[in-house]
Amino acid sequence: MITLKPRHGLLAGLALILLSNAVALGGAWYNRQGEPESRLQLSERELWRSHDGPHRENSGLSLHLNWRIASDPEDPQRFSQQLLDETTLLALGFTRHQGSERRWHQPRQRPVLIVLELDGPAYQRELKQAELALQQAQQDLAGSPDSPHLREQLKYTRLELDNQRERASRLFAVAAGTDLQALRQRYPDRGRYAIVGGTVRAWCDCDGTQPHRLRGQIDQLHVTDLNVPAAWRQELAERMPRRHEDGQLPLHIEVSYGQRLEPWISAVRLLDKTGSGGDDNATPR
Repeated sequence: MITLKPRHGLLAGLALILLSNAVALGGAWYNRQGEPESRLQLSERELWRSHDGPHRENSGLSLHLNWRIASDPEDPQRFSQQLLDETTLLALGFTRHQGSERRWHQPRQRPVLIVLELDGPAYQRELKQAELALQQAQQDLAGSPDSPHLREQLKYTRLELDNQRERASRLFAVAAGTDLQALRQRYPDRGRYAIVGGTVRAWCDCDGTQPHRLRGQIDQLHVTDLNVPAAWRQELAERMPRRHEDGQLPLHIEVSYGQRLEPWISAVRLLDKTGSGGDDNATPR
């Protein structure tokens, strides 16, 4: 019988840690081999400083990818997000289980490929909807100029339009699929569209007023936090506030997606407040 000593457990633990690190480093190395699958030129609107925590001791810095789902075109107030229809969900591998309504309400998730669109039609539609909402609010107030509610509505729509124009993320999840080549054929521009890993969540729309239907939504991306390389860490830490509402100085950050469809920061360009001049550090990494 072999007697294990405490040092054996310590050595086994160290070996496991080393193996895990080797696998992670090997995956990162493979991901960055060859030409990136896509490159997106993001700004402070799409990348926020990740929360450092109250007692963070290391000097690392990471940025959080700020992405959106388009609002529901059938919602006049634009409070709800656009859903995936049953045809799309069935193509993604979801099934319509026959059974009690209770089972229908259980959320289900599947890993899929998600298409991210930067400053494209989805963002332009959001911007147009905000402009139309402002026009409608102006017309409503003109018809009832003494209405406090309509004055507040006009104020809100102006702020919303300003937010869409100047601060809101222009990065939208616009499609989901399971075939990388098919998605790339539909979205060939690798500077505007990135294909990434993520999950879709589905549920049953069964309120009793219509036949049961599947409904779903793009739920999350597999990777949304990006470590800042040491070469740019200090400058970005100084320019990016700890809270988004504090405001951020303009910057351009190139995010590349590699062989495993995982992102890394490949270039950083720091700008002055007018968007020109300033420090230019865009050496690829």
